[in-house]
Amino acid sequence: MKNDQTELFPAKKNNVALGKYENNQAESSFNLSHRFAINKSFQGIRSVNVTSDNRYLIITYENNDDKIRLLDLQKLEYLPIDYTGHTDSVRLTAICKDNKSFYTASWDGTSRKFDILTGNCSEIFGGFGRSPSCFLDTNQRYLFTASYDSDFDLESKNTGRCWDLNSGKTIHYYQHTDKRICPEAIDIVYNDGNVYTGSDDGVACKWNLIGDKPILKFFSFYGSVRKIAVSSKYFAAACTDGYIRIHSKFTGRIYKYLYYGETDVRDIRISTDETKIWGAAEDGTVSCFNMKTGELVYHKQIHTFWIWSICLMNDEKIVVTGSSDGSIAFLSADSGRILARLLNVPMSRDLLMTCPPDKTFPSGFFYTGNKYLIKVIEKDKRNSKWKELNLNDPRREVYINKLNLKNLVLMRLRNNNHYSVLTGQYLKNQKRLSRIPDKCSPKLLMS
Repeated sequence: MKNDQTELFPAKKNNVALGKYENNQAESSFNLSHRFAINKSFQGIRSVNVTSDNRYLIITYENNDDKIRLLDLQKLEYLPIDYTGHTDSVRLTAICKDNKSFYTASWDGTSRKFDILTGNCSEIFGGFGRSPSCFLDTNQRYLFTASYDSDFDLESKNTGRCWDLNSGKTIHYYQHTDKRICPEAIDIVYNDGNVYTGSDDGVACKWNLIGDKPILKFFSFYGSVRKIAVSSKYFAAACTDGYIRIHSKFTGRIYKYLYYGETDVRDIRISTDETKIWGAAEDGTVSCFNMKTGELVYHKQIHTFWIWSICLMNDEKIVVTGSSDGSIAFLSADSGRILARLLNVPMSRDLLMTCPPDKTFPSGFFYTGNKYLIKVIEKDKRNSKWKELNLNDPRREVYINKLNLKNLVLMRLRNNNHYSVLTGQYLKNQKRLSRIPDKCSPKLLMS
């Protein structure tokens, strides 16, 4: 399928300076464009998760980085809080239903519970192998974690655990026993009284909450199950052979196998009404399929490196992706169009969000509280060369003020339809004004 994505990062190696991200499309009236003045390398994103009230985005990082950041999506600012305690990368998070705290799964082998507004750690679980996954029971009776127990015992395989949150003790295990094909992967989900697992032995299973053996084996293949998702009727698995496997969660029968491509599918999400399924892959693409027909709705190149994690927000109108390229993208769930992108500014809580070009803003627009992160570039028409405007150049301030639009970024994330209506009306008004003498222009229209 032809890719029509309008905002792509240039090809680059990982951990390249974010200053390389740029917009080369000039503003016609100023003949100016912008780049981002970030000179340090940046860290890849390992997981993204949004609270159910769409207030906070929880971000974790790869490559032994134990940092956790929370972005307030109503204020577009990072919370000034450090969630300390882990000694290695946090691989996944699970949010409590009151949206006041969250649990973690970390490469240091532990899971912790953090308060969102204070950063206090109130509970610690674990002490086994590295943990890539956790899942919280909606009634918050149990926490489910998964780990690589072979880190401590070479004869062991990957294991899921159920923790009783009242006692803080493990009450059951869910152990895969087949040979591991291409380590390392295991995921765990709890739904309607049953536990579901998928692992790097290529096997996906359904278990009773208490039981020594799986009650269903959905499939077995030569590869790994990266992530699983469970809905009211279906069990789905993102697999390293390029397939999304969907089965009936009740009978285990195959419902549909969707071919994503010759790539490692890293994460999946099923819509609540079970009409769509989204997948994200190692090649930085996101795909959406019609679950009823199996038809590919769209396939978009979003990142230049693998996407570790996706989640849904705003009543499943937006797909959020976190990538090893150090950025988080907010996509229209229906079309895959990029609405905004959050760039990971290293070693800083400075926020930098960008929105792609459109008819109203041919150079795109952005939001940051630190204007020093923005380079304004002027094109010399005579020799087609570019030069950076000095910090004290008044044109730089005018340009940045024109495109540093926090409220417009918020509008795109909250209600992109309203953004489209507003900017469409703005363009119509511009055309009408161009045909009316200034002295005769209605005041409201001029405003």
